[in-house]
Amino acid sequence: MAGLAVAADDGAVVSLTSEQAKFFETKIRPVLVRECYGCHSKQAGQSKGGLRLDTQAAMIDGGDSGPAIVPGDPEASLFFGAITHTDFVMPPKRKLSDAEIADFKAWILDGAPDPRSVTPVQTPAQTIDDETIAQAKRTFWAYQKPRRSEPPKSSLTSQPTAATAETVIDRFLAHQRDEADLQPAADAPTQIVLRRLCFDLVGLPPTPEQLRWFDAAFDKDPDAAVARVVDRLLDSPQFGEHWGRHWLDVVRYAESTGREVNMTYPHAWRYRDYVIDSFNADKPYNEFVQEQIAGDLMPAADDQQWSEHLVATGFLAIGTKNVNEQSGAQFAADLADEQIDATTRVFLGTSVACARCHDHKFDPIRQTDYYAMAGIFRSTKTFFGTPPSQYGSFGGPQQRRQSSLILLPIPDDQPIGRTYSADELQQLHQDIRDRQADLVGLRNGNTTSSRRPGATPQQMRIRLTNELGELSAKLGVVDENGQPRSYCMGVQDNDTVGDAPLLVRGEIDQPAGRIKRDLPAALSDVSFSPKPGTSGRLELARWIGSDENSLAARVMVNRIWQHVFGQGIVPTTEDFGMTGTPPSHPELLDHLAIQFVQSGWSVKTMIREMMLTRAYRMQSTFDVASHEADPDNRLLWRANVKRLGAESLRDAMLSIAGELETERPVGSKVAQAGYTRVRNGQLSDPRDAIRRNLQTTLTSRRGQFGEIFDRMRNGSPRQQAQARNQLRSAMGNRQIREMAADAYNEGSLDSVTDNHRSVYLPVVRDFVPRSLEVFDFADPSMVVGTREASNTPNQALYMLNNPLTMRLSESFAERLINEGGSTKDRVEMAFVLAYGRPPSTEERAASHRFLSSSGLLPKSAYAAFCQSLFAAAEFRYLN
Repeated sequence: MAGLAVAADDGAVVSLTSEQAKFFETKIRPVLVRECYGCHSKQAGQSKGGLRLDTQAAMIDGGDSGPAIVPGDPEASLFFGAITHTDFVMPPKRKLSDAEIADFKAWILDGAPDPRSVTPVQTPAQTIDDETIAQAKRTFWAYQKPRRSEPPKSSLTSQPTAATAETVIDRFLAHQRDEADLQPAADAPTQIVLRRLCFDLVGLPPTPEQLRWFDAAFDKDPDAAVARVVDRLLDSPQFGEHWGRHWLDVVRYAESTGREVNMTYPHAWRYRDYVIDSFNADKPYNEFVQEQIAGDLMPAADDQQWSEHLVATGFLAIGTKNVNEQSGAQFAADLADEQIDATTRVFLGTSVACARCHDHKFDPIRQTDYYAMAGIFRSTKTFFGTPPSQYGSFGGPQQRRQSSLILLPIPDDQPIGRTYSADELQQLHQDIRDRQADLVGLRNGNTTSSRRPGATPQQMRIRLTNELGELSAKLGVVDENGQPRSYCMGVQDNDTVGDAPLLVRGEIDQPAGRIKRDLPAALSDVSFSPKPGTSGRLELARWIGSDENSLAARVMVNRIWQHVFGQGIVPTTEDFGMTGTPPSHPELLDHLAIQFVQSGWSVKTMIREMMLTRAYRMQSTFDVASHEADPDNRLLWRANVKRLGAESLRDAMLSIAGELETERPVGSKVAQAGYTRVRNGQLSDPRDAIRRNLQTTLTSRRGQFGEIFDRMRNGSPRQQAQARNQLRSAMGNRQIREMAADAYNEGSLDSVTDNHRSVYLPVVRDFVPRSLEVFDFADPSMVVGTREASNTPNQALYMLNNPLTMRLSESFAERLINEGGSTKDRVEMAFVLAYGRPPSTEERAASHRFLSSSGLLPKSAYAAFCQSLFAAAEFRYLN
């Protein structure tokens, strides 16, 4: 009988006999379809472990652990080890029958003849050859190691004095200005210098006492006065809160997944606090880098350090995620892509993720470079969701992609999250059992148990699954006593690691050959050899944080420079590639990078060096001729005018009003809410809070409302509506409205009563607090090294109408009235607090006229006066 002709891996045509074809169709294919295709086929959109079993080529190519089938050798075939439960356990819930296992063994021994032949996917031809990469390394500045150069000679013609002495940084800057025939601006007044120092270092305004001391000290010795202020502010705990927020912009920190189904990250705050503490401790930057990429793989002296390392890897877990993604293979590919993009842009100023679908269009980054890194991150397991309870995990159609968390070796001193009493725990268990019973009833055709009459069986099933997920999430994070356990987000190596296939055009159903894990060829000259059985993240982290890396030090000192001077030496802080802007001072950038490494990668040392320059103390005075020659001020002929960040504006208002709480809060509002879906700017459904408050009220007044309460819970829809109307009449509409307002404020992400520093406000994707969003807060879904600085009507309206602005204006007024003895003293104090300077003669006169003739009550007049100071441009800008 004639056989079938199929294509072999090498392209040759191999014939199957009719007996082989019949054996496959009757013995092999039905078992594969029944037991395997659900998790390992294109049709199901699944390729768990990188493995598909629906084509001959896919089976031979295998998954993350290697080839699934080795024709002729069952012992070397991982698939056979899995179905015999020798190496793996597949299917996971039961073992195939002995007859089925014997059939697969016979089939493999026969050479695994398979009629499911498809044309092999060809790896695309490369558009970037080795010579192109070699030339880029030879000629492009970012791919070369920093070069040490002799600082230019001082431009001072007279003998330097304490007030005019130039630093090495000043000499580099002066040399560039001299070549362009530009004159530097004069020194700024002392009040401007101190205000600049305070906001740039700690994000808060100077106090009147600081202003008086600095003014006297600056007259005696400007350099010593500036140095003392810099040192004291660097040692302040507020330094880490301010500079840590800069870093959180870059690493796209947020406390939710974002995307279509926006689930919270209740433990993201641990990474936030880790960043703040690292900046305060001046942790060496190379260690800071390595901990965030591979802290779980680094040695630790004790459990405390081990906990810190685990929390640090939250960097790789806090990105956006489409938890509603139907395809597990697509989700895994997108997760690795997001981690590659963040890692390379944050630490290397290079977007390797642009090569996901094809060779990079501008930079010498091949598509194979991308998938060489993808193998590292595809071999990594990301923990971002919530631990399963004893009842398991419940996802449903809106949360298809689930994940657990990492249990920390050291519990928190103070429980963080919701605590449940014994009665509450018992009720949670009962609620889960009730809903499980309802689901069983639905499967058996019983719809009478639904608490929402009129819903379709599908709607009831979705609702019950969602409710089970919420209940299980509450139980999964507490112990048997209802106390919260200490978890963190982060990553760890997968149980199975391996190389990733190159996906043609980035399509998950177009896998070509596997690409050996490696570093991007254009960025590295070192050999990459992960230890057997590991992902390679540790080797990647050590390479990025090494003294030999040409980009890591440059990228970080450029970020520091940007925050000190208002613009980076390379303005495109995340793009050091061909399309980025070249450095304005390449020799200075190299000098700073070398000095950074030699300082022990000390961020505080670099900030101090920059702030002790004469360039930092220049005025921002505009000069027409200089502007025409250098309109972007890239040669730094004057100080850049900087708009205060959203956090500094809010924190300054709190500080000036005397309302700022400087003590760090425990956890975050999101941590208290737990793992839940964010809707309409609410961490919880206000209706649930109303029900809880209502139940508390009804329970306490059971005798009065018992019958009404029973009808609301168990009556027909008509009886429930009647009961609600009766309750409204009995309790009063006012009490109901107050209860509703309390419920809304309880779950709102935009609280106007929180007085903590802005870095501790909840950062939930798509629902950033209004006080931050309106002033160009960084998009937490993106890597943002440079914020926008807009000037919009919404900002002016915010300063005029927002409840927070009005509340703090009133508190500012109360402070003036309480601490100032006369109108003159109060006006003087107001300007010093708000602007760091006394009022001019005209301002003093105008203020007195308004306060004496506004027609308002004294307290209201002062509140309006204070609000006008907040609303002025001078308050929002650093000159």
